[in-house]
Amino acid sequence: RAVGRRQTVGGAVLVDGRAAQDREDRVTVAAGVGQPLHDQHAGRATAAASRASTLSRRSAAAARTASAAADSAADHAEKAADAAEEAARLAGEAVDYANRSTAAANAAVEAANKAYDAVTEARTVEQEAREAEIARLDEETEEAIEVARQQRRAETDRLERANRERTQEARLSEELVALITAMEAALKDGRTGEAVSKGRQAAVRLLDGSGTWTREAAAYALAGVDEDVLRWIEADRLIALRQDNAEFVAATAAISTQNVAQAAAAALQTEDAATIRTFLEKGAVEAARDDNEVEVTTLLADPSTGTAVRRAAEAALADGSAEALHTFLHVERAAAVHEDDKVAATTLLETGGPYVRAAAMVALEGDTHMLRRFIGTTQHEFARIDHDHATHISAVRAAIARAAKVAQDALEDAARASEAAAVARQAAKEATEWATKAEGWAQDAKASAEEARQNAEAAEASAAAAAQSARTASAAAAEARKASSVARDAANRAVRSAETAASYAADAQASATRARQAELAAGKSFAEAAVAATEAWVEVVQAAIRQAIQDAIDNSKVPIDGETGLPDGAESCLTPFGDPIEHRNNTNPWELGWSWLTGSGPRSQCFGPDDEFTGIYREHTHTKGVLEYFLREWQRTGKYELGRTYMYDYALSGPEGVGKYLTDYGTLATAGLTGNLAYTFLGSHQVRMTPIRENADGSVTWRYTAYNESDIESATHPPVIGYTDLWSDTVGAFVDKVIGDEGPMSPKTQVIEFNVTLGP
Repeated sequence: RAVGRRQTVGGAVLVDGRAAQDREDRVTVAAGVGQPLHDQHAGRATAAASRASTLSRRSAAAARTASAAADSAADHAEKAADAAEEAARLAGEAVDYANRSTAAANAAVEAANKAYDAVTEARTVEQEAREAEIARLDEETEEAIEVARQQRRAETDRLERANRERTQEARLSEELVALITAMEAALKDGRTGEAVSKGRQAAVRLLDGSGTWTREAAAYALAGVDEDVLRWIEADRLIALRQDNAEFVAATAAISTQNVAQAAAAALQTEDAATIRTFLEKGAVEAARDDNEVEVTTLLADPSTGTAVRRAAEAALADGSAEALHTFLHVERAAAVHEDDKVAATTLLETGGPYVRAAAMVALEGDTHMLRRFIGTTQHEFARIDHDHATHISAVRAAIARAAKVAQDALEDAARASEAAAVARQAAKEATEWATKAEGWAQDAKASAEEARQNAEAAEASAAAAAQSARTASAAAAEARKASSVARDAANRAVRSAETAASYAADAQASATRARQAELAAGKSFAEAAVAATEAWVEVVQAAIRQAIQDAIDNSKVPIDGETGLPDGAESCLTPFGDPIEHRNNTNPWELGWSWLTGSGPRSQCFGPDDEFTGIYREHTHTKGVLEYFLREWQRTGKYELGRTYMYDYALSGPEGVGKYLTDYGTLATAGLTGNLAYTFLGSHQVRMTPIRENADGSVTWRYTAYNESDIESATHPPVIGYTDLWSDTVGAFVDKVIGDEGPMSPKTQVIEFNVTLGP
């Protein structure tokens, strides 16, 4: 059964299917993710697939037929040779034995010729299969290019739209500044009616695209009377602007290096508006100078850094200023990387195998992300496919060459038998002719043996290259996952910072509203009520600035490293919280165990809410206990924070784990009739709960995620002592080293994801 391997370059998908055990090569390329192919293209692809499949089957069958025919010819030749020797030995019955040896020799020649014809057919069909495969690859690559071009056009449209929006934003910004200037001048000159009119217009514009505090203050002013608008012009707008600046500084501390976070905290601690504004304008860049210099130097030390990036990095480093280093890393580098990516992809068009070349063609026609992903990671996967492909071709050709050698040996033996038969018949001329033919076929057999040896060596070299490409691809994927983890860590901090700011801003507006209503209820004027509202609002602002300072200090002490503590491969299974979980995996616990024992199947197994394995897992008392615990201890007490992930692992360690150990592994004794096979397979594993949505009815939707890595240590350790560091560092480390990272019983990762609504 062919194993399909899918590799994606942006919107194009290349698929390689191989059945090496059948010596069958079935390679296809498909494109068009995101929209269906036209019927004409689909028809061509189907026809090409049929041709390639038919030829590959014929190639494999012909190779097997050639081998069988060669073996048969060898048998006939051996019998003929035996008969000839017998004829020569028994001279007294020379005529009878000469006739018998001649008949045997003729049969041997006929069988050997059939074997040789079968080998010739196998070579022809194998070559046709290769040509059909490349033709199909070219045809479907062309269709993939069409999809890539669509994505590139979409990217161009997005950039043009963004440029138009930036131009519009600049124009609106100029208009807003003019309105603010006009309203302040009108208020200063006592033209309150004009000030209110201009102020309302400005407040409306600030409802979109401004900071949290500015939006809340503008909304409050618009909802109030003229006195509230005048108070906003006079004081509230500036207070909100200063607080937004403070929140921006706190957010910068949340997502930046420790040096920048420390500088941000220092700026906030001054509580001086000018100092905070200066930090935003240039202080952050200055604080990042040393970190940026290290990053640029590291980039230059990396031999894989491209020419364009290296040139721009060297220029920034030579300048040495904080602004130059910042500009290179955050503005110029993207364009330089894209330039280097195009050069690298163009080079691969000349040097790569057929699949790398096809993927490079697609990537060069696609958008920026498609090209970056190809150069950064997937080119190594395509190289592995090319090497696997070459390994298979060499193996098939080596098999045909070996069959050819056997057939040629059979022809030589048949010729020797015919020579012996001719000698027995006293046909000297015919014997000489057969001897000459035998010599020629002997030379052909040597050539075929050499061809088989060379093909075998080529197959071995290609297999080694494929393994190296797989290791390179794995390393590239690991680096990409690490970068993604760092970005996600920073994004989570930024989200929490924004949520904190929004919470304080909402509290401030509520406090201002209550103060205003209280003043009006007490018979005070609208102007006095507006002043009271501002004072109440400022109290919350002061609390918010204190929180921002503390958050900045906390973030300055904890670096963003992206370390998640997850098993290798788990990252690839994770679904963003806002997206539906679409895993479809029908692997059951027994199949999962067999996959680990034999080293077959994927290294990471992702299970979604509707999968059988997940259903079994959810029936365990620990899974149910996790849900009950978070509903009781976190949700109903209000201690949880949206987006923050909490831990509640399942452990078999210690004396308390003995009972769970016996229960879980006792399931095997009843072949799964009792207990829970999912927990039996997973054993100790990590459990994470993340509240992702608060619902209108008071319930909360949580993301339940379980992670596990299966390896030989976890499968063999005994209760209590087997779960200690001593065991892991000695016996566990030894058995892990013996098994290694690949093959039977090597590490594999499982991830289970599902959403669950708890409460109210």
